[in-house]
Amino acid sequence: MWPADDTLVDAWAALVADPDTAAAFAELVLDPLTQALAAHRRFRFTDPDSISDAAGVAVLAVLKSPTRYDPSRSPLHRYLEMIATRKLLSLLTAEKKHRAGRIPWDSVELDLPARNEGAEDDDSPSFDTPELQAVIAGLTVAERAVFDLLRTDERRTAAFAEALGIAGLPVPEQEAEVKRAKDRIKARLKRAAGGDHD
Repeated sequence: MWPADDTLVDAWAALVADPDTAAAFAELVLDPLTQALAAHRRFRFTDPDSISDAAGVAVLAVLKSPTRYDPSRSPLHRYLEMIATRKLLSLLTAEKKHRAGRIPWDSVELDLPARNEGAEDDDSPSFDTPELQAVIAGLTVAERAVFDLLRTDERRTAAFAEALGIAGLPVPEQEAEVKRAKDRIKARLKRAAGGDHD
């Protein structure tokens, strides 16, 4: 499922020499990496979206810092699989804790009940407070769409990318932009809810 090692190394070398080759590099490795993760016995029952997310993060890591990879130490596909596996295990751990009720929103301590769910029996912050309402009112149209997706516990990067109008970007770039948007909104809400004491 992976291209030949020489092909991968050549693509990596081109990336080091010219960052404009990032899209071509991502296109070459993203699908094989996703397939390799999905085929791993350890992840045979794992949600495909989580596998896709982890693969995207691994590719983005190489795009951001290609010189961190040392060809003399391991084949490039092994390096990518190592990063993706670590990320996927981290995602699965966070999801397990989320389902157990210990952490919401991927370790961000601010619970957002879904729009169609009542919060009467929930100890989480109410979005009826003036501070949080002010934050919500100040969101851009795209940010509000992201906020609404978060409240429904949406996890697919593609859904957030569509809301942000970046569905045409390569998946690793979508991952980065979606993460920035989520983090920005969560930080504002945490501050308004009194959850940011830094």
